[in-house]
Amino acid sequence: MIPYLIPFTFLSILAIKESTNSLESFFNNKYLYYLIALFFIIFIGLRYEVGCDWNQYKSMFDKYSIGLLAMLKNNFTSGHALHEMGHIFIATISRRNIYILNFIYAILFTLPLFYFCINLKRKFFSLLISYPYYIIVVGMGPIRQAACSSILMLSIILISKKKYYSHFFLTIISLLIHQFSLIFNGLLLACYFPEFTNKKLSKRLLLFIALVLLILFLIQSPALIRKIVYYFTLLGKVIPPAKSAFLIWFINFLPAIIFIRNKERFYLEKDVNKIITIFSFVEIFLLPIVFLNSVIAYRLLLYIFPTSIYITSKIPDLNLFKFKSQYISYAIILTSFSCNYKNFKG
Repeated sequence: MIPYLIPFTFLSILAIKESTNSLESFFNNKYLYYLIALFFIIFIGLRYEVGCDWNQYKSMFDKYSIGLLAMLKNNFTSGHALHEMGHIFIATISRRNIYILNFIYAILFTLPLFYFCINLKRKFFSLLISYPYYIIVVGMGPIRQAACSSILMLSIILISKKKYYSHFFLTIISLLIHQFSLIFNGLLLACYFPEFTNKKLSKRLLLFIALVLLILFLIQSPALIRKIVYYFTLLGKVIPPAKSAFLIWFINFLPAIIFIRNKERFYLEKDVNKIITIFSFVEIFLLPIVFLNSVIAYRLLLYIFPTSIYITSKIPDLNLFKFKSQYISYAIILTSFSCNYKNFKG
């Protein structure tokens, strides 16, 4: 418990000072921020037999360590084509060393998260509310989805800065790592693509990007359908239910409902407002799936965390409850700790 509480305590101190505008130059130094990011890369990368999906990933790692060319041959022979070839490539370059695999995914998870938070008004507060569940459980559990979820965070920031081509590149990486990212990257594209295509850009480049993305979507769609059918077929037989699915839904539901009821107070850029609105409604409508198939719901809910963290980071400054912003920050910190106390105990 203590190893998990130390980072939480340190982030709490920084978040409290941030909320009272009393951060000294030492605490507000960018190099401190970089050191914290490095700490979490090491913290996550050095784990061994820690995380809900550890055995599954260890088995997958042993299977994929035969080499990229061999896996390509096997995939084409079995009809899986380029199914999650990004993960196979990462497993291959890890050279049969599970720690190298962990470090690569720790980097893919941590750096986008820290870039996302530094672009928010309260960066330490954003990291703190991410820590109890998103970092400890997601970042140290289903590592492929953790990486894709953080890449989604990076995409939201890039879209807000009109860096669409960078987002397209990240979408390709995400689709090659985990098939469930297909759904949410598809939603992102649907949010802003019509406006993007109206801009005066190279038609050849647009056509090439659209073709690459279409190929990846076509490749990953059958894999995603097979995975969903697999989960439904083996429900209650081989795959145990995801017990925390409802908790995750509730954690994400609160920011979603606050945003929907107070959209005008957030003053978000048009594309970001559209993305968060759609993701908030998706979060609400995922409740029936939680009861129908908690495993599928759990996989889908992980991709809602980026918008939930974005929303929650802004709540103290919205004057929703007629309390001082620092009191709202303290309440959110305490609630975050209370809801995830068992994660620290584990």
